[in-house]
Amino acid sequence: MTTRRTQAERSALSESRMLRAAIRLIAKQGYSKTTLAQIGEASGYSRGLASHRFGSKEGLLQVLVEGSAGRFLEEQVLPAIEGRSGLEALSVLVDTYLNELVVREERLRAIYVLMGEALGPVPEIREVFVKLNGAFRDSARGSIEAGIKDGEIRSDLDPVVESALFVGTLRGVAMQWVLEPDCFDLVAVRASVKESLARHLSADAPAKLAAARTRA
Repeated sequence: MTTRRTQAERSALSESRMLRAAIRLIAKQGYSKTTLAQIGEASGYSRGLASHRFGSKEGLLQVLVEGSAGRFLEEQVLPAIEGRSGLEALSVLVDTYLNELVVREERLRAIYVLMGEALGPVPEIREVFVKLNGAFRDSARGSIEAGIKDGEIRSDLDPVVESALFVGTLRGVAMQWVLEPDCFDLVAVRASVKESLARHLSADAPAKLAAARTRA
């Protein structure tokens, strides 16, 4: 006998389907051209259900971005770096973030489409990404600060500046790969990013650089 879903289960299912439909549409045609009616129809429901459920496109976007980012942070990033700090934690963050490109390319494509539109035609969604980027930088900064405290990372560095560079590097690599997946070997770039981080952040990096300049 088939068990009937509860109202809560049906609501959760319809929301999940509409969010997946929103991701597909935004990745394909952008946020500005995507309507709540299209999302409702593309998910197999009525034109008005998405509007009823989320209230507005901005409301749907907040659920989409914060839900995706929150799950990624709680289910993948935090468990991956638990018990780790400094360079090891940063290396794991690089792997976790760039591996996600391959696993969830369409979702990330939609996120980057939205991020671009937040800078221009849709400024009302900017705050969502301000919070998202802030949380990402905070995670990196915490690892850098712990590495400085342990003596593994250079004490002359500013964790706020370095966390911004860290996030910027990963965002830049991801943006290029999403636009053109065949433009470079993602595995090789990922390894190079980690190597560059170690060279730049390591506590003995200044001594190695001075020795290299002496030899030159």
